[in-house]
Amino acid sequence: MQTPEEYEVTLRIRELLKELKKRKGYTKKTVSQKLGIGLTTLDDYLNGTSSFRLGTLIKLSEICRIQLSDILEGAGHIAKSYEQGTKKIEPDTDSNEQRESN
Repeated sequence: MQTPEEYEVTLRIRELLKELKKRKGYTKKTVSQKLGIGLTTLDDYLNGTSSFRLGTLIKLSEICRIQLSDILEGAGHIAKSYEQGTKKIEPDTDSNEQRESN
């Protein structure tokens, strides 16, 4: 069972995956293969039966080309940029890593 914080992350990831599947045409099976997990495991994560493992979240951030912190802190702006089709990557001056912006 997930904590309220873990459940909040799960809700964010659901929205992110929904947009990823919509934009890239991925199926749930494709997503699970890219994450290196089984369909049952993905379903358990998305239904709140299990909590996402850190390695899975890292792979998800790589697939979506976003920072892990964006997944953990809030995916609303990410989904919005996918919807608008204006996803851009620009340097984050604080960490010298790339960061998504609208």
